[in-house]
Amino acid sequence: MPTPDPRSPRRAAQPVSTDRVFRSLLDIATGAVLLVVVLCLGIAAVVTTDGGMPWKALAAMLLVIPLLFALTLRPAVFANDHRLRIRNPFRTITLPWGAVSGLRSGHSNEAFDQIGTKYQLWAIPLSTRRLKRAGRAQIRMSHALQSPGGPGLDRRLYDLGRPDRPSTELERLQPQPDRTMDSLRALQEAGAMTKEGQG
Repeated sequence: MPTPDPRSPRRAAQPVSTDRVFRSLLDIATGAVLLVVVLCLGIAAVVTTDGGMPWKALAAMLLVIPLLFALTLRPAVFANDHRLRIRNPFRTITLPWGAVSGLRSGHSNEAFDQIGTKYQLWAIPLSTRRLKRAGRAQIRMSHALQSPGGPGLDRRLYDLGRPDRPSTELERLQPQPDRTMDSLRALQEAGAMTKEGQG
C-alpha cells in the first residue's frame, strides 16, 4: 500500500456554504407581465406599421426591456454563513458579515457597513398595508395570550417548551419582508463570529 508523500500539501476540505436567495415574487410577476406586454406591443408595431415607425419601436424596445429587467427581475439578495451579496438594479455589493454593522427596516430595507455606508435591499420591499394589518393582528393575539383563562393557555398558540418565545402562530402573522430581515440578522450575528465571515 503506497504511503502518502509528506511533502505533498494536504488541504482540509472546507464546507461550502450555500446561498439563500431572497427575492420579491410580486416584482418578478410584475416584471414578467410588463415584459410580455412590451414585447407584444413592440412586435405588433414593427409588423403592422410603415415608414420609420418600426425602427422607432425597435429602439424603444431596446431601451425599455433592459430597464424593466434591471428594475424587476434582477434584484436579489444572496446570503450564506459567511457573506451578504446584494444584487441591485445597477450594481452588486458583496459584504462579509464582519463588515456589516446592521440591517434596518425604515422607509426601505437597508444594510450598513462598518463605515456607515447604506445599501438599499431592492429585492426585499416594504409593504405598508401588510405591516399595519400584521401589527393589528399581533396586538390582538398578544391580548388574547395575556387574558386570564382565555386562549393564552392554548398549546397551539404558545410554545410550552420555550415560554419566552412566540409560537409559529404569532410568527405567521409577521409580514414576509420582516421574516426575511430577521433571517438575515440571524445569519449576520452568527457569521460575524466566524473567521470566514471577516472577509
